[in-house]
Amino acid sequence: MANHLELIQELQQLDKKRRTQQLKRWAVYEKEMQNKKRKADKKGRNANLQQESKRHVSFAASVALLEASARNDPDEVRYLLKNNVSPDLCNEDGLTALHQCCIDNYEEMVKILLDRGASVNAQDN
Repeated sequence: MANHLELIQELQQLDKKRRTQQLKRWAVYEKEMQNKKRKADKKGRNANLQQESKRHVSFAASVALLEASARNDPDEVRYLLKNNVSPDLCNEDGLTALHQCCIDNYEEMVKILLDRGASVNAQDN
């Protein structure tokens, strides 16, 4: 009959084998879950891209011009004005881009608008 020390050593080896098997099963499980996640992410990205391509938000020219001038974005304002957006477009209160630039003290933007024919006599409500 095996002595006590031999039994303890055999149990320790069994525990090591079980732990090794457990770690292998866990690694396989983790790999499967990562693959499933990648597939789900890929499907989700494709669905999002399809939805985004269907969704388009556009703003009226007056909104775009007023917003760009309020942000002091001369490049965008020039782009809009070159594409035949009127410098005298206004919001519901009659506020024009020139009004906003004067309020915010955006001197360069005021010059751009005036060069493109913005009316200095425009009145708000």
